[in-house]
Amino acid sequence: MKKCITASFFGLILITGCHQAVTNSEKTTPSAIPVTVTPIHTGRMSSYLELSATSSFLFKAAVKAPVTGYIENMFISQGDAVVNNKRLFTIKTKEASAIIYDSLNNMKFKGIVDINAAVAGLISSIEHPKGDYVAEGDQLCQIAIPESFVFILDIPFELSGSMKLNTRCEIVLPDGHSIQGVIKSRFPSMTGTSQTERFIVKLSGPASLPENLIAKIRIIKESVDNATSLPKSSILADETMKSFWVMKLINDTTAVKVLVITGISDKENVQIKMPVFKDTDLFLSSGNYGLGDTANVKVIKTLSHEQ
Repeated sequence: MKKCITASFFGLILITGCHQAVTNSEKTTPSAIPVTVTPIHTGRMSSYLELSATSSFLFKAAVKAPVTGYIENMFISQGDAVVNNKRLFTIKTKEASAIIYDSLNNMKFKGIVDINAAVAGLISSIEHPKGDYVAEGDQLCQIAIPESFVFILDIPFELSGSMKLNTRCEIVLPDGHSIQGVIKSRFPSMTGTSQTERFIVKLSGPASLPENLIAKIRIIKESVDNATSLPKSSILADETMKSFWVMKLINDTTAVKVLVITGISDKENVQIKMPVFKDTDLFLSSGNYGLGDTANVKVIKTLSHEQ
């Protein structure tokens, strides 16, 4: 009986010791965090100033009635392209409309006046339909001059110093396509309500675009020819956004925290001013959030510059 009790006691001690050894082993060997790494990239970087602009026709020719009468016929619709001297309306004068019903009148007086376009362009608006009564000088329609199509850029006064005339820019349309433009001139006065300054952005080439289209004007703010950069996902920061760092891979399974000084940024990358890294260095681009100064990691994918 004593031998059985003694053997059971020593067996219990042995099992407890093994369990503690396994537990200590698990504590001292943390699991590796799966991460994605990327190399450093060197090349030209540019930061842009993006502002909203609205398309507009600066010049519109007003077509007015030369006589008083009724619109007999209308040969245009809104949006039509017209050429110079194209017939737009015919107006029957008030006098002709009055005597046509006189049964005793045998005069062959029709009183029809043709209204022709004085310029080529697009019909932007029509103020009077067929059969409407118009007085002499009433506006019948407007013809927008295609050559005057521009984008009106409104910017805060504090940013107007960064706008230089005859500077090329990129006009990004709502569908993602972009066209080139040039900042041609500025308005001599501020807008009263928003207190913004207006600039005229002229298209570098012809484009068929509607009026009142809102687009983005991208202007180069700063450029660096040989900038060293990393993806934005590789850059970590504190709550105040004053201290920045990256997690650098020093071997196959270890990443360490390295403080960096950042520069300009674009849509995807951030310039690294200091320290100077090698082209062969690898940095965590995913799985890096919340890691300590030193982390045990497992690389699952290495991104290229294009990715």
